[in-house]
Amino acid sequence: MHIRARVLGFTSVLLAVLLVAFASESAAQQQQQKEVKLDKAQQQDVQTAVKIVDDVMAGQSGPSDFPLTLHYTFQKARDKRTFTPLTVNFPQASVNSPSVVLYVRVVSRAPAAAAAPAAPAAEGGKRDEQEQKKAARAEYPFEDIQFVDLKPPEGGQYRVIRPISVAAGDYDVFVLVRDRTPKDKPKNAPLPKASLLKQALTVPDYWADELMISSIILSSKAEQLTAPPTEAEMSANPYVFGLTRVTPSVENRFSKKDELSIIFLVYNSAAASGGKPDVKVEYNFHQKTGDQEKFFNRTEPQVFNAGTLPKEFDAAAGHQLVGGLSIPLASFPEGDYRLEIKVIDVAGNKTKVENVNLTIQP
Repeated sequence: MHIRARVLGFTSVLLAVLLVAFASESAAQQQQQKEVKLDKAQQQDVQTAVKIVDDVMAGQSGPSDFPLTLHYTFQKARDKRTFTPLTVNFPQASVNSPSVVLYVRVVSRAPAAAAAPAAPAAEGGKRDEQEQKKAARAEYPFEDIQFVDLKPPEGGQYRVIRPISVAAGDYDVFVLVRDRTPKDKPKNAPLPKASLLKQALTVPDYWADELMISSIILSSKAEQLTAPPTEAEMSANPYVFGLTRVTPSVENRFSKKDELSIIFLVYNSAAASGGKPDVKVEYNFHQKTGDQEKFFNRTEPQVFNAGTLPKEFDAAAGHQLVGGLSIPLASFPEGDYRLEIKVIDVAGNKTKVENVNLTIQP
């Protein structure tokens, strides 16, 4: 017997336009943000945030006024980069107000390259002051600061998403959340609260010539949009597939009343006759009991080929295979499960298997 499931309602063509294009534009958006004129309070916040992370990188302790957790996923972007939305969570009672500074710095863990020779001295024996500052300031694969007005918390937790786009490799990610400095700060204002999180991050290379899949997203919250999202909306929540916006689960805990959405992308599949891929995806659930597990059930395989894909599907144009199903959980007994997703590239004679754990509660 198979689990009853339905295919999620989004197309690979729309995904290529909405998701991947956004990732390639992030650098231009960062440049635009840098050109925004800041008031004195914002300038102070920027200087404070940068100094805090500089000090931590130099070996000092960072602020830890409240707990921060970081959740992230990986997806293929353009220009041999990987799109990585960072989701930062922290308790509602952590900050003094729902307006905070979010500073993200990504530092490569690869050995530093040899320093470039110093520029020749300007006429008069002194280099231009701006050139000196530029030379002294390190460049990072990603660095950005935002002034965020927090949305109402869910379950007592604030959630902020900051997408980044970097090349494959090993990094340290520094995330700082700090109360904003008011423009007119009262004398009796409480001291700003702040916390810094450092997270090691290994970004996969989706550009290698092998069958791969993105991070597997599990969600019980899906929203149908009436129009494609704007760039600002994509920045706030980049998990948009076609006209379906989902909220990834952080802990992969679901209720029997939920409908589980499974979403991922397949990369680098071979082309069958006619130019279309020929890929089959199997979804197998295994129930865990202590150190043991047993097969529970499976869905019907999902098939991507010339007979199921849109006529306009063109991998060369950047269109991507979007795997995914929606499964009611009412028939699942409570407990822990391992979902095995097996992607079979029939045309390329390759197989990729990934696993993800989840828990089903009353």
